[in-house]
Amino acid sequence: MLLFLLIVLTCTGVEDVFGQNCESKQTCGQCIQELGCFWCNAAVNTSHCLPTNQESQCATKNKQKPAGFFEIVSDVSLSESKQIKPQHIRLKLRKNEKSTIRFKYQQTENYPIDLYYIMDLSYSMIKSKQQLARLGQELAAEMIKKTNDFRIGFGSYVDKLALPYVNTLKLNQPCADISANCAPPYSFKNHLSLTNDAKSFSRRVNETRISANMDTPEGGFDALMQAMVCNKVIGWRPNARHLLVLSTDAVSHIAGDGKLGGVIEPNDAQCHMENDTYTKDLVYDYPSISQINYVARQNNINIIFAIESKEKIEIENHYRSISAAIENSKMGTLSDNSKNVVKFISEIYDKIRDGVKITSHATKDIDVKLTSTCPGFIDGSCSNIKPGQIIDFTVTIQPRECNIKGNNKKTIYVKPEGLEDSLAIELEVICDCDCAQFRNISSSNCDQHGDLECGVCICQEDWFGENCQCGRTADGTEDMSLCIKPDGRNEICSGQGKCICGKCKCKARPNENEHITGKYCDCDDYSCPLKCSGRGKCECGKCSCDSGWTGPGCECSTDVSHCIEPGSDKICSGYGECVCGQCQCKDDTEKHSGTYCESCTSCPAQRCDEFKDCILYRVHGRNVYGNSTEKLEECGDLNITAVAEINEKWQDDVKRCTFVVEDDCTIQFEYSYVGKSLVLKAENKKTCPEPPNILGWIIGIVTSTILAGILTLIIWKVLTTLHDKREYAKFEQERQKLQWHRHENPLYNPATTTFSNPQYTKGNKRVSVRFTKGEDGPSKDNGKC
Repeated sequence: MLLFLLIVLTCTGVEDVFGQNCESKQTCGQCIQELGCFWCNAAVNTSHCLPTNQESQCATKNKQKPAGFFEIVSDVSLSESKQIKPQHIRLKLRKNEKSTIRFKYQQTENYPIDLYYIMDLSYSMIKSKQQLARLGQELAAEMIKKTNDFRIGFGSYVDKLALPYVNTLKLNQPCADISANCAPPYSFKNHLSLTNDAKSFSRRVNETRISANMDTPEGGFDALMQAMVCNKVIGWRPNARHLLVLSTDAVSHIAGDGKLGGVIEPNDAQCHMENDTYTKDLVYDYPSISQINYVARQNNINIIFAIESKEKIEIENHYRSISAAIENSKMGTLSDNSKNVVKFISEIYDKIRDGVKITSHATKDIDVKLTSTCPGFIDGSCSNIKPGQIIDFTVTIQPRECNIKGNNKKTIYVKPEGLEDSLAIELEVICDCDCAQFRNISSSNCDQHGDLECGVCICQEDWFGENCQCGRTADGTEDMSLCIKPDGRNEICSGQGKCICGKCKCKARPNENEHITGKYCDCDDYSCPLKCSGRGKCECGKCSCDSGWTGPGCECSTDVSHCIEPGSDKICSGYGECVCGQCQCKDDTEKHSGTYCESCTSCPAQRCDEFKDCILYRVHGRNVYGNSTEKLEECGDLNITAVAEINEKWQDDVKRCTFVVEDDCTIQFEYSYVGKSLVLKAENKKTCPEPPNILGWIIGIVTSTILAGILTLIIWKVLTTLHDKREYAKFEQERQKLQWHRHENPLYNPATTTFSNPQYTKGNKRVSVRFTKGEDGPSKDNGKC
């Protein structure tokens, strides 16, 4: 059972300026355009425009405070023919008032498909044409599996019929140099309008003759434009998914290239087909990429670039950049002369069907914001949607301007890209009060010199004053207090005007585009920071920014897509906040940095592992994905360039990655961002370590051992020599300290020894005995008694 629609209308104001400028508003229309203000019709001498927090000061019958309004006009249930619910809403809002509307989207399982195949029929595509003719019925059979309402058509192109695009001397025989039977060149031809007869498709492709041109680029953009705008010729149905395939092996001419052939008139994006042939190729230049994008969006067409690259990376990059600039377009490569065309288109369609992007393309004076609870929601897009699944979306509408001179009614279409279904929101911006419809002409309250409107006098020319009581010649009033703003400054007319009859007449500025306004001449439209950067209006010294911008000078973008890394769905990689369209990284312990806070010197490389397998597949020819077609397609979308060697010069915005493969070999690559595009460069050769030199190691070890021994001996010898030298010096020092007599030898012992007899007295004779040493030992020598 489908859930019923729930619409919630909320009215909110800009809280930081709530009622701030009410007193400066002098008419009811000006007052209600300031959110947070209301108008009081009562005859009072104070301001009629008051903040809403003073509503108690005004009787209910005198209040002018228009309320928002909504009405559901069409709310048909979801079905195979209706993918959005509701379909039509009427809405009334005051300026800056917000309305939040919830709606539902359902991916229909059996939605009709119109597929128109445009092929480059220059001679280099002859094998691809033959392959498409053989596989035409198989392609139709594959698409019928996805829907039972499938139609297919065929067209072809070459280039403009002028030099230097084609050889004008060989128009009838453009392939004479290679002896081939070719058709005369042409800009674009429709060979088969959309039909459910697959056999007719194969037959027409087979019957169509190949042709030739001169220069390398082709006229594919002329063909794209005519196929999109010639609805009756091609046969596009309104309630079907439109797939427009462009198959080529060369780059395309773009706007400006027509000057080479003398074609200077810009492309008019109109249908110029006669007898299924484009006839104005020499009148109008090639369309620009922005024209292709605009027309594709207006006609709900999904463009698919099917490229026969033949290993030419520059051609892939050419169409990859074009696809990035065209909303809801896809780009991929065909292999081996379009042998995989059936699988290619089937998988591209699945990617288109399994996702949805909701857009509004509202004018800049209407702020539209989308939110959803679907997984991976970002910038209005949801992915991985299953057929029959219902997705809830919320759209917030906020008018930012009142068109004083024009109509304040407009219709906003909220719709999925590439589909006809939409939610039409009829919006009326409330810019005037109801009481303005009941003007009292030449009212007595206005001294017969003005009209009474919403409680105030609108004076006739040459009359002034609260009650139009003063003529232009009056130059003063007794009560000057009526011209002094009650802010404590006591300045008459804020120093920017003259008080005449109790009413301020503001000075004129030298620049006629600058104005001083307000009851007390306290507002201007020129003193805002850098005049709101050209993205808003200066109102009373403050910027009222256009949709998508904020900040004191409207210098900050509210678009968070600039803060999301390509290939990711996280704002600032989940490590920062998006401020003014730029990431401000969190001051955490990991110290993230970079444009998207994706860099972290203390973290593993976040995307190295993500790209590793694709580098192996695209550059080194190793299929690590197996049969995963989704992974192969994702890898095919990456912009990878193979180089002989990565530049070793350090660059802050380039991330380097190295990973190990077999035999301890390494592969190095780097990735960076050019604008919003991811660019990878990978070395086409792996770096392997050299095998160890065993003999060298042995010789080195032996040599080191010998040298170490010799060095040890030298050190030992030096140390012992130093030790002996110190000991000898010490000995010499001690020897010099001794003071010996010249004839005394401390080592000498005399040969004669004298002994005294202790028993000897004076009366006794002394006997002396002397011993001498001889060869036979001591001898006794008797002396005299």
